[in-house]
Amino acid sequence: MESEIKKQPTILDVSKMAGVSPATVSRYLNSSSYVSNETKKKVEKAIKILKYKPSRFARNLKTQTLFSISVVVPNLNLEFYGEIVDALSIYANQRNVEVMINVTHNLDSIKEIVFDFAFTRRIDGVILCTPDFKTIEMFSTLTIPIIALDWRNDIGGDINVDSITIDNKRAAFTALSYLYGKGHRDFLIITGGRKIQSSIDRLNGVELFAQRHPDAKFFIKDGDFTPHSGYDVVKHFLRSEKKITAIFAFNDLMAFGGINATIENSLRVPEDISIMGFDNSFISSYTFPRLTTVDQQKEKLGITAASLMIERLYSTSNRRNREIIVPYKIIERESVRQIKG
Repeated sequence: MESEIKKQPTILDVSKMAGVSPATVSRYLNSSSYVSNETKKKVEKAIKILKYKPSRFARNLKTQTLFSISVVVPNLNLEFYGEIVDALSIYANQRNVEVMINVTHNLDSIKEIVFDFAFTRRIDGVILCTPDFKTIEMFSTLTIPIIALDWRNDIGGDINVDSITIDNKRAAFTALSYLYGKGHRDFLIITGGRKIQSSIDRLNGVELFAQRHPDAKFFIKDGDFTPHSGYDVVKHFLRSEKKITAIFAFNDLMAFGGINATIENSLRVPEDISIMGFDNSFISSYTFPRLTTVDQQKEKLGITAASLMIERLYSTSNRRNREIIVPYKIIERESVRQIKG
C-alpha cells in the first residue's frame, strides 16, 4: 500500500484559517512591523492548529538572509552571560532566528572569529557581550549589523554599532546611596578591574558619591568579577584591621566570595559587616543571608538585544549609533542592615 505524503501547511493556509492576509502573517512571523494583539492571537491559534513551521530555506531564496546571528562572549564562567544568552536565544528562536555562541577567551580568538565571519558569511549579525573598544573596531569592519551589549560608546565617531546597557555610573551611585541611608560611612569597594567599561563606569559612580559625601570613607580594591577574587580581596583586607561596616562588590559573584571570607574571619553578615552585590544573580536569593543587590534585568537585556537585532535584519534604513538604556533597581534582602548614623 502506498504511503500518503502529508501536505505541509503553508502561510496561505494560516492566513485563511486566521482570517487575515498572508502579509499580516508574514509581519507576525518576522516581527517586522506592528500587529495588534487580537490579530496575533488569531495567527498563533491557526499556527498551533495547523502545526505550521515557517520555511527558512524559502525565505533565504528571496532575501539572501540566513536568519542566523552570533553572540560573542568573553567566557562562560560568569552566570551573568548565561542568563542573558538564555533569554536572547529563546526570544530569537521563537522568531525562527538561529543563535550561534562564540567564546573568545583572548584577542587572537576574536581575530579568528572576525576573519571567519568576513570570509564565510555564515551569520547575518553579531551581538557582542561586554566588548572593549578594540573588539568593537574589529567587528565594525564587517558589513553586517553589530550590537554591543553591556557597553556604551564613550568615544564617539561614526561607528556603526548599536549599544544596550544600564546606567552603570548612576546604578553604583544609587547602591551607595542605599547603603549610606542605612547609616554606613566606611566602605570597602571591590571593582571588576580597570579594563572593563561597566566596571569603570561603576567606579566613576563611586567617585562621584565620594565627592558629594566627604563624611564617608572608601577603600577601593580591584577584583576580576570572579568569586575567588572577591574572597581574596576581603580576606586580605580584613587582616589590615581597617574599619569598615559595608562592602559593595561590583557583581554578585565577588559578593559571594566576600561573604565566605567574612564568615571565615569569624564575622557575621550583616551584623558585623553588610555586603551588597550587583547583577541580581538567580543565586543571590538562595545564599545565607540572601544578598541585597542591584538588578540589571538580564532577561530584559537579552530580549532587547535580540529584538533590536531582528529589527536590524529586516530594516532597510541606515540608522546608526542607537544607545538603549535598560532600567535597574535595588533588590533589598538580608545582607545589609541598618546601623546608627
